[in-house]
Amino acid sequence: MKYKLVSFLVVTLLLNPVIASACSMYKITKNGRTFVGNNEDFLSPNNQFWFEVAGDKDFGVMYMGLLNNFAQGAINEAGLVFDGFAEPELPVVNTEGKTKLAIGKAIRNIMQTMSTVEEVKTYLDTINLSSLSSSMLVFVDKSGTYLIVEGDLLTTGEESEKSFSNFYYSQIESLEEVTLPWFQVGQEFLNNTKGKATLDYCSSVMKSLNQESPDLFSTQFSTVYDLTSLKIRVYLYGDFTEYVEVDLKKELKRGNHKTMMVHLFPKESLGSKFYNKYNNINNPVLFLQEQLNPEAYSEEELKKMEFNETINVLGYEWLEEKKNPETAIKVFQYGISVMPNDYDLYDSLGEAYLENKDWNNSIKNYAKSLALNPENKNAIKKLVKCKEGREKSEN
Repeated sequence: MKYKLVSFLVVTLLLNPVIASACSMYKITKNGRTFVGNNEDFLSPNNQFWFEVAGDKDFGVMYMGLLNNFAQGAINEAGLVFDGFAEPELPVVNTEGKTKLAIGKAIRNIMQTMSTVEEVKTYLDTINLSSLSSSMLVFVDKSGTYLIVEGDLLTTGEESEKSFSNFYYSQIESLEEVTLPWFQVGQEFLNNTKGKATLDYCSSVMKSLNQESPDLFSTQFSTVYDLTSLKIRVYLYGDFTEYVEVDLKKELKRGNHKTMMVHLFPKESLGSKFYNKYNNINNPVLFLQEQLNPEAYSEEELKKMEFNETINVLGYEWLEEKKNPETAIKVFQYGISVMPNDYDLYDSLGEAYLENKDWNNSIKNYAKSLALNPENKNAIKKLVKCKEGREKSEN
């Protein structure tokens, strides 16, 4: 069944398609300078920057995200930064009389026209934020003030140092309650070092928060921002031995354009090597076999690990973003080979065949999905579509 890029923790994605899986953020303000670091932890290394000049708006922006062009984070010319986090469900109840607007459009409006978190807070107070019931946004401006958006709870603060990850501050009494192992490793580092408002120190904090390979959902890239100079360090695939530096002002002078992050790094870098393995059109699941060895687990164990969701993330990226149904079919077939009773994977394989106009195989797999789960209404609808497509092609 078609997955939605909606930030879920560990395998899911967040807010409509805004944010990917687990991630971490840190900000420090000293001597009038603010630095912000961010780790994006996810399965796919197909990440990119895209730059939009101000035009008739107030500020140019650098966005970052996956091939679906939905921002995972951003920085604008005023030194305003945002990032997003997958979170447990937290009902949003304060919606009456508020403007219904896709959160992606709201964020774009913020990044193009606002410079302070006070402006952001005032604006978001007018927006229906019900789409953020399982996600959180954090904004930091050049002054060091931050805004935490937990659904309809908007909280500002001005502490010199602050860390964020996949938990709600409103739901804990102290950071010791946070059960995220990478976050606690980062806290230990912060507790044993003296904070410095520099790119080097902020980079070292993000290194301490890094989720290392072979975790399937490891840190794919890290960005460290100087909100005054608008210089951004970029690290790839949890490798903090090398980085590239992006100058926001210079990039915006080039006009609207996109850059794949991996293309900024040498071909022999760890990130480039993983990128090539992940995008192996002949064997798109090789990296899964090497990092996880799914064949060594029972189907029940794989189900507990949500491996079917991992297959869906990978397969639908090939199907929808790369427009390659043949390779998507290989991915879903492999998923079924290790999870032969998963109705959702048969549904996904059916959709890949449908996109490839292979009506008979699509019907076969949707029918199998429906046999495993008679409540699968999507399979019923797609079976009708397949039969109509087959009849049309035969005629």
